[in-house]
Amino acid sequence: MIKKILSIAAITLIIHSATGQHLDVREEVYLQTNSSFLLTGETLYFSAFARSADTGLPSPLSSILYVELIGAGGKSVFQKKIHLNNGRGNGTFFLSSLVSSGRYQLLAYTRWMKNFQDYFQVPIVVINPFEEYAQPAQIEEPAVTFYPEGGTLVAGHENDIVMKIDRGNPEGITGRVVSASGEKVADLTPGKTRLSRFTLPVKKDESYQAILEDRAGNFHFIDLPGAAPSGTTIQVRDAGHSYGITPIGTPAHEGASLLTISDGQNPVFQQRVEVNTRVLLPKNELSAGTYLVTVTSVAGNPLASRLLWHPGNLREQSSDAMAPYHTRSAVTIPLEFDYGADVSVSVRKIESHHRPISAIHHALLGRINALWNLNVRETPDWKAFDNRMIVSEWKWGSTEMPDTVKWLPELRGELIEGALNVAEVSGDKPPFVALSISGEDYQLQTAQVNANGHFQILINPAEGARDAYLSVLGTTDAASFQVENQFLTPYPPFDYSLPYLDSAMVATLVERSVRNQIENAYYELKKDSIVPQTYWNPQFDYDISYVLDDYNRFPELYEHFIEFIPEVMARKNKNRSKIKVLTKYVTTGTLDPLLLIDGVPTTADEILNFSPYKIERIGVINNRVFVGPLVADGIVSFHTFEKNLHGYKPGPNSFNVQYKGLDPVQRFSFPTYEDAHQGLARIPDYRQQLYWNPSLTVGENGVKEVEFYTGDTTGSFEVAIDGYDETGSPISIRRYFMVQPINQPASN
Repeated sequence: MIKKILSIAAITLIIHSATGQHLDVREEVYLQTNSSFLLTGETLYFSAFARSADTGLPSPLSSILYVELIGAGGKSVFQKKIHLNNGRGNGTFFLSSLVSSGRYQLLAYTRWMKNFQDYFQVPIVVINPFEEYAQPAQIEEPAVTFYPEGGTLVAGHENDIVMKIDRGNPEGITGRVVSASGEKVADLTPGKTRLSRFTLPVKKDESYQAILEDRAGNFHFIDLPGAAPSGTTIQVRDAGHSYGITPIGTPAHEGASLLTISDGQNPVFQQRVEVNTRVLLPKNELSAGTYLVTVTSVAGNPLASRLLWHPGNLREQSSDAMAPYHTRSAVTIPLEFDYGADVSVSVRKIESHHRPISAIHHALLGRINALWNLNVRETPDWKAFDNRMIVSEWKWGSTEMPDTVKWLPELRGELIEGALNVAEVSGDKPPFVALSISGEDYQLQTAQVNANGHFQILINPAEGARDAYLSVLGTTDAASFQVENQFLTPYPPFDYSLPYLDSAMVATLVERSVRNQIENAYYELKKDSIVPQTYWNPQFDYDISYVLDDYNRFPELYEHFIEFIPEVMARKNKNRSKIKVLTKYVTTGTLDPLLLIDGVPTTADEILNFSPYKIERIGVINNRVFVGPLVADGIVSFHTFEKNLHGYKPGPNSFNVQYKGLDPVQRFSFPTYEDAHQGLARIPDYRQQLYWNPSLTVGENGVKEVEFYTGDTTGSFEVAIDGYDETGSPISIRRYFMVQPINQPASN
């Protein structure tokens, strides 16, 4: 079945690429988080949306999401597997005092997304108030980079350039650009945005230099990139109802070039163009988002590229501030949607300068490698934001689809991939390997290795950490395995720099830390609950099961088969022990039975030397069975009392691995104060997070409102509603309210 899935996925990708048909193979992930600025002792909540990158609809390809929090040096703070149901999942992580202060990166991706080097990424700042904070140095000397529009300065034309101040205080900086002869050709005024755009008429064989003066009167001299005597670049201008796109320059080839605008997997616009000829792209032909504009030669060689940002009509829905509420009072938020949608809802005290990424923000900017602040409630200044596109890069490097895929999608379960030492793969028939997740509800899956020792095993995922064993079947010789890391490796370079905390922010954090410590003192009274999940049923339906305590026990295990298990023949001697299942139907050929102890493969020699007093029951299937590609004449399954091998040591052909299972599904609960005499009424309530619901279906047949209670924490709160409607369009709604002490007048 694994090979079949691979063939279908690979053939689909190849056919679509070869025929030029519209592709819908990429997934994208968005996480709504409750905060991007947390203290140790608080909990990070996240709600996951796995969607088709083309349609925005829930992705059917993946059933498991991988989520990581990465710190400096690529050190992982946590790694979680989240079960996806119709593209939706959620999880939490409690930040203990062992987590140091720092800027971390939250990553989320599916196995399939690794084929395209794609992932969701958002920075999370964590402050540990119980350790000394190393305040980053404030560097005044500016560090500057110049970015030509289209990536190259072309001689003989006017070129737009964006100056970016990467380091230092941009306020008070002035400057100019001069030619080699000292003639001023442009003024520089960066202002507070750190970005400044200017037009430079570039002459052939001319060099240029920027001269900056900081507010202390110091001068800084920076050379601009050199100009190409011939070549092509791209200019994009807002032309009202269209975008004007002009390839400019002196091409090194003859004939028309090919202008392509891509969303990452499909060209949305493609046309042959002459250099220095303007092309109008109607805005109504584009969906909101970021696109890669490229110009290639007729032979397909890349000439120039740049990003195009199209905001469309995507805006956050933001209402005016709601009337204030008293502490410990009920708040009702109406969810009025004209059509169905799947959303998550977070209600949290507002944290200055640290807003989590909204679904609309991700839709507009999720395809680039930079994280820009964007007020998506208002119509943005397109030219100012175009400056940010010029200094940013396409997230995936290119829009080329891979010729082959390495990682299959986890459509029906979890894929465990690895390799058996090649030296142990010999003969015409490669061996079978088995993965066993031991326990009362054990699971056993098998695969046959290829000539290189490689194998893939499809399993039904389990919750939590479990003991598991990889075994080579049909041998007792020592075996060694390499198991592929399911999480991302290596990590891309990220920004882990510490944020600067001013005195006002420190005072706010101290107050917040005190409230948080009081909250954690009453954790047991307010904790969330775990919702039990069943990801698999008992794997084997035994023809007959023998509970040994129902019979006379014997000192040797083989004696039990002689006395009361007629379906199995067992023989034990010094040279070679044997167990054979007497199948109830005649079959061609004779195959060995599959022998298991708590789900782990064993041999007749090993199990018949095990203490029968540790065995609770024996299950028997006396018929030919198929376990994946493995065929066996029957199964004899030994279950210990403790369901954990009970001291049995698997042979050298087995290798113990720690299986990292799915994150448990939680039910979130928050205090209510309908009854003033209930147990929580006399307990302090200093919650920063008033409400969290990671999955709500709204619309005509869905939830119409959410209700929660304020606590004892006063101040401004934000209601963040993010998700996608039934057409795949993103939704971001923000509402605000104040919480006041009980002795102040409020709306309720």
